[in-house]
Amino acid sequence: MQHQYLFTDIRGFLMQVTREGAPSFPLSRAPVSGALIPGWQSEAESDLQLVPDETSARVDPFQGHGLVFAQPVQPGEPLSSYAMDVRGVAQRAEALLRASTIADTVRIGTEIEFHLLKRVRFDTTAERNLVELEEEDGWSGNASILGAGHRIGHRTLHLLAGPADQHAPIRADICQHLATLGIAPLHHGHEAGPSQHEIAIGHADLCQAADQVQLLKHVVRTVAIWHGRTATFMPRPIPYAEPNGMHVNLSLRRQGRSTFHAPDGQPGQLSPQAMSFIAGVLAHLPALNAITNPTVNSYKRLNHAYSLMRPAGWGYRNRTTAIRVPHFTSAADCRIEIRFPDPCANPYLAMAALVCAGMDGIERELTPPPEERGAPKWYEQPFNAALSTEAMAPDLRAALIALHRDRGFLTRHGVFADALLDAIVRDGSFFWHWSATTPAPVEYQVFFGH
Repeated sequence: MQHQYLFTDIRGFLMQVTREGAPSFPLSRAPVSGALIPGWQSEAESDLQLVPDETSARVDPFQGHGLVFAQPVQPGEPLSSYAMDVRGVAQRAEALLRASTIADTVRIGTEIEFHLLKRVRFDTTAERNLVELEEEDGWSGNASILGAGHRIGHRTLHLLAGPADQHAPIRADICQHLATLGIAPLHHGHEAGPSQHEIAIGHADLCQAADQVQLLKHVVRTVAIWHGRTATFMPRPIPYAEPNGMHVNLSLRRQGRSTFHAPDGQPGQLSPQAMSFIAGVLAHLPALNAITNPTVNSYKRLNHAYSLMRPAGWGYRNRTTAIRVPHFTSAADCRIEIRFPDPCANPYLAMAALVCAGMDGIERELTPPPEERGAPKWYEQPFNAALSTEAMAPDLRAALIALHRDRGFLTRHGVFADALLDAIVRDGSFFWHWSATTPAPVEYQVFFGH
């Protein structure tokens, strides 16, 4: 039977090697050249092996062959020993919890936003620098001739109902394929931006939750092609429109019960442990940004007034904070929602880094800043962010510098290796420099006539 071995590089790209005619089980290791994968090996020591995790095996809903997540190792080495193995990072974060007296597991559910576009064209050369997007259910199409469908005018696009929500059948198709893969969609709907959508998936252990994110992105892209569309998870693909985030709903558990739930007599409140977890995340926020927001485009989302992102803070039911505490009525649904990550993040590294930061806060018994109760207007947010001393990183370069300097919370328990963090900083610096030295089309609009 044919099996596809799925693995993820340090940038978060899902890759695969196909094993032809392999027996069903046990599955053998597959050779791979580490020199061909960004951030892995040099040509002088390129031989690696992919070790399949048979517990992750499932059937591909599109082609009918086997799918299994695999992890790279040096020849003869044990699983999760290779520093650049991002799935191994997630597994070590889980092991850190099991070895602690704080919790034995973490449960993570994600809400992922993306755009479905009808057509896209882009190019950057010495002679041409352009981007053209065509989407069909936003405001830009109102002036075109209506051959079929429904026109909505200039109104909110959030939670559109049919017939205005032209992509509902595509989302339904995506969710059917997710269910076939054993991933439980909780809800889906049209988001606030043109041709923007969100799908929420159920909670799982850390490594499994990251696997689910990778499979969701694979399913979204494949189903979009079937429907004559192209999907993007870029944080901000469309100027002047709402961006894409990846909200991480997280709770620590011990013996099956949430440790984030306050003791009896404090309904709807978080426990001291949860407060320290929040404090740890906020204390390491700029360094975390390099992992949870790893692209130049990520900061066009975080820094934009329409993004509902503001200085480092948290609040009950407050969607303008970096960390929101959703309404809950029992320990079973008690959690925090970390709102600043975006879908370009490597999910294994992002989720593991959030756990490391939160655990650091618990171990040091940190206290978060006072709860944010207000909700500034969109035009007030840039002013608030400029004056804040506890803000997220302003750009990728600042985030990479913060990660380089503030890495102890990631390496102290051996979850992240210095070699991996160095590779992340090198890789991100290259793309930051490339972007910083390449003029964007908007610069011609503003400065060409000077």
